[in-house]
Amino acid sequence: MIYYAFTLKFLTPVHFGDTASGGNLDKIALSCSADTLFAALCNEAAALDSIILEKLIAGVREQKIVFSSLFPYYRTENEDLYLYLPKPLLQMEAKKQNSKSFAEMKQLATKLKKQKKTSYIRASELQAWLKNCQEGQLTDYEVPEFAAPFVAGRVNLREDKPLPYFVGSYVFDENAGLYFICGVEDENEEDIAWINDLLKQLGMTGIGGKRSSGYGKFELVGDYCNINPDSGVYDDELAIGEMLFNKESSIQMCLAPVCPLAEEIAAVKQGAYKLVKRGGFISSPVTGENVKRNSVYMLAEGSCFAKRLQGSLLRQEVDGIEHPVYRDGVGMFVGLKNELAKFSTRGWQVMPANYYTCLYW
Repeated sequence: MIYYAFTLKFLTPVHFGDTASGGNLDKIALSCSADTLFAALCNEAAALDSIILEKLIAGVREQKIVFSSLFPYYRTENEDLYLYLPKPLLQMEAKKQNSKSFAEMKQLATKLKKQKKTSYIRASELQAWLKNCQEGQLTDYEVPEFAAPFVAGRVNLREDKPLPYFVGSYVFDENAGLYFICGVEDENEEDIAWINDLLKQLGMTGIGGKRSSGYGKFELVGDYCNINPDSGVYDDELAIGEMLFNKESSIQMCLAPVCPLAEEIAAVKQGAYKLVKRGGFISSPVTGENVKRNSVYMLAEGSCFAKRLQGSLLRQEVDGIEHPVYRDGVGMFVGLKNELAKFSTRGWQVMPANYYTCLYW
């Protein structure tokens, strides 16, 4: 598998619905899920060329093409590129600490609370951050302000009585945006070219919700770059490349929502995971309007397992749409150093008092 990174600079506000918080228009997420990206690419391919659409669906189904979710990046003043990954959902046994004073315990509690609010860790600092957590050496980990949230008031005039509602969005900083990783099989390296063309077309259409209001438009920053552990311009590229090819580690973290196969449920139960609700609407060029589709639950980004799961491409039949609708649940994994943490018997159970966690569910 060959991996490539695409960086997106957003030209307009973005609206990524947060179905886990109820799916209201004022509930938004900073990142964009891989299944949303895949659905948007399918929609563009269907409008352009049915052959490309079939190649895209077949490639994901056969796992010859894999996508990560979109995560934030930040470009510093000295032109360094920081790439961020989701915080691992790991349960770690902290080393025993000596008795602390009230002031020290209060300071530690403040740091723990701040740590729980951290959703993303810089890729090159991920291993060190986890090691510090295990050793009880909590530091004030600063994350740049990628985007500013904004809530706008709207009025629905379609009904007899005008009804107000609110739409949430993010406006990205000029030095920040989102990136994702795409993997293709070695012999199908030419696939990355037409995927790049689809992305350029998608940038003009927009991704996410409220595209009819001009949201979600972006442009690609430069050319896509190869991600591998042996070469790279930035530290985070090298770190991600090393983790992508670390298949031997006993801790594999997913970078995209995963819908496991039936035979993988036992392996899932032994991991540390979070379930996320994936729903939303379908924008079909056939119907010309948005259609609600059934929601499904997947394993969220940051979930960790003892081995990489195969996942699956879901096929759904939606009322009002003749063609099948697909949802990407294949996932993408990176290997973490296996001495950093250990799994409990079940990833969701409450740990004993001598444990503390990096979890945020």
